[in-house]
Amino acid sequence: MSVHEQFADDLSLYALGALLGEERLAVVKHLQDCPDCRHELARLQGDLALLALSASGPKPPLRSRERLMAAMAREPRRIPGRFMKRKAWWTAMEWAAAAAAVVMIVLLLHQNTDLQRRVAALDAHSTEQHKQLLEAKDLIATLTSSDAVHFTLVAAKTPPQPQGKAVYLRSTGTLVFLASNMPELPPQKTYELWLIPTSGAPIPAGLFRPDPHGSAALINPPLPTGVEAKTFAITIEPAAGSAAPTSTPIMVGS
Repeated sequence: MSVHEQFADDLSLYALGALLGEERLAVVKHLQDCPDCRHELARLQGDLALLALSASGPKPPLRSRERLMAAMAREPRRIPGRFMKRKAWWTAMEWAAAAAAVVMIVLLLHQNTDLQRRVAALDAHSTEQHKQLLEAKDLIATLTSSDAVHFTLVAAKTPPQPQGKAVYLRSTGTLVFLASNMPELPPQKTYELWLIPTSGAPIPAGLFRPDPHGSAALINPPLPTGVEAKTFAITIEPAAGSAAPTSTPIMVGS
């Protein structure tokens, strides 16, 4: 491609005043050393002047208009190599920015999921602590209530004799039972505590097996509220417990 062909389309834009930046500077520099391009530029500028007068003055020669339009449309606008490189560079940057954005979104989603999991765990822990606090308050209220009835269950044996203490609050149906020195049970057997009401059948109040030291406890077994207790008793029952006593009580409250 000759130097004149390289600047052919730029001359048309230069004549229109639409050439800017480095491309305009390149054309100006080329015009200083190229009389042929200066002559072509002069013809284009003359044609533009005639076209400008056509709105209010005599109609310019048709050949001027045709020559100007032919010069402007002679060949497609070429994109300079540096612009192509700049465009390719920007395209690469855009892809890199998009990839970085995707990575950032994935990291944020992962952090958000992790935070939600931690919040859920803290919430569950807080709920469990609140539940334990309420149970502790109920236990303290039962042990310290002036309405609580205390029963001591003993066995008529030589020391150390088995013993059980039951603290029962009728209004809430809350029961705390502690046993000590309880004999070891045979396999498939368990101790069952019974609430003996002032009227009616015994009510199951929980199952327990003592530890190696003979100690056991029942805290807040499910009991109906408002039942007046005459006493409490303990029987030995099958491992799954019984709905009604199947043996003579080995311990009865006083």
